Amino acid sequence: MEISCNEARISAETGGGPFGAVIIQVDNETNNVIRYWKEHNHVNEWNDPTAHAEISVIRTACEELGVYDLGIIHRERTKLQQKGETSHCELYSSCEPCPMCMGAVYWAHIPVLVFAATRFDASQQGLNFIDEELYNEFRKPYNEKKINIYQSTCANSLDAFNLWKRTEKTYY
Repeated sequence: MEISCNEARISAETGGGPFGAVIIQVDNETNNVIRYWKEHNHVNEWNDPTAHAEISVIRTACEELGVYDLGIIHRERTKLQQKGETSHCELYSSCEPCPMCMGAVYWAHIPVLVFAATRFDASQQGLNFIDEELYNEFRKPYNEKKINIYQSTCANSLDAFNLWKRTEKTYY
C-alpha cells in the first residue's frame, strides 16, 4: 500500500491526479509474491481520460504476463516465469477505484482489491473528484441522463453476436 500511495504522490508532484496503484502477482501454492507492477495516474500526461492508475497498472500487468485474466494465471499460458502451476494478482490502490476502474477490476477477474482513501475522501472540497455523480447517473433511465443516449439498430446489428455463438472462442 505504501508503494501505491507513493505513486499517488509522484503523480500529484508531476501534474497528474493524486492516484497510484500496484498489482502484485502471488503464487497460489506458496502465497509468495512473485513480482509487482506500479503505476500512477497518466490522464494529463497522455491526454487519455482512461489512463487512471488502476487501468494503467492492469494494462501493464496484462501486457507483460500475456494474459487478460489476472484471477488465475497458468504457468504454461503466461509470458513470464512462475514456479507454481497457478498464480493470481491483487490490486492495491491509493484510493477507492472510480466506477470505470472498478469495472476494469471485475473484467480482469482480480480477486483482491485493497484501497487506502475512500471515494468520500477524494470528493472533499479542494479535491473535487466526485464519483458519486457517476454512481447517481448510472441509476437514471437513459432519457434522464446528462448525455443524450440513443439506440440505433441496423440490418447487421446482431451479426457479430450471432457469429460469436457459432464459432470456437475463448471466453473472458
